[in-house]
Amino acid sequence: MNKLKSKSKNKVFIISIIVVFLLSLVLSLILYARKDYGTRRTFIFPSVDEGKYIVETRYLTKNPEKSDINYYIDELLLGSGTERTRLLFTAGTSNLSCFERNGVLYLNLSDTLLKMGDNVIEIEEGADLLAKNVFQNFKEINEIDIFIGSKFAYKKQKIKTSDK
Repeated sequence: MNKLKSKSKNKVFIISIIVVFLLSLVLSLILYARKDYGTRRTFIFPSVDEGKYIVETRYLTKNPEKSDINYYIDELLLGSGTERTRLLFTAGTSNLSCFERNGVLYLNLSDTLLKMGDNVIEIEEGADLLAKNVFQNFKEINEIDIFIGSKFAYKKQKIKTSDK
């Protein structure tokens, strides 16, 4: 009789553990599905090693004060979070204005980027890499007009690929 009671207690204990586990699993899945991690964006930064690039993935949440593209450009100008990368432009370069109209991104950067510094790639290469990043993350943008200190500097266009 005692063996029968201990077996039934073991069964109840095991079943209660399974129920608690399943409930916690369901609860964690519900909470995970409701959490907003932001939009997944990729960033390509030049490596300190010549000719190599480092790709980062970040989840950018909505910023009520900025558009998605504006927020992305600000993050790109800040640089990588990992070591052994170089900046696209001189440290302190800021996004003065940024807006998109009819597939064209108009980007006005501060003239700080004209001052070459350590750990920075050439300005033309930085503009090319900036365009590559934007085109990869914002499919609706086909052209970028880059202004430096409110003066026109570069026009970058998306390379059209044929769909075969």
